Amino acid sequence: MAAVTIGACQGCGACLLTCPTHAIRPVPGGLAVRADRCTGCLECLEICPVDAIRVTDTDERGGTR
Repeated sequence: MAAVTIGACQGCGACLLTCPTHAIRPVPGGLAVRADRCTGCLECLEICPVDAIRVTDTDERGGTR
């Protein structure tokens, strides 16, 4: 499973509009990805104009490797 993390976000909202499962949500100070909704389609990576979205591998327990 992969988790998407958002850094260097400029707040354009392109990923919010693109995410088919609405996994990306605004939070105070930026954006957050709801892992329970993310299917790993990576549409957000394709649309982000500043490459602010990164994919991190997670192990079966949910920890980052």
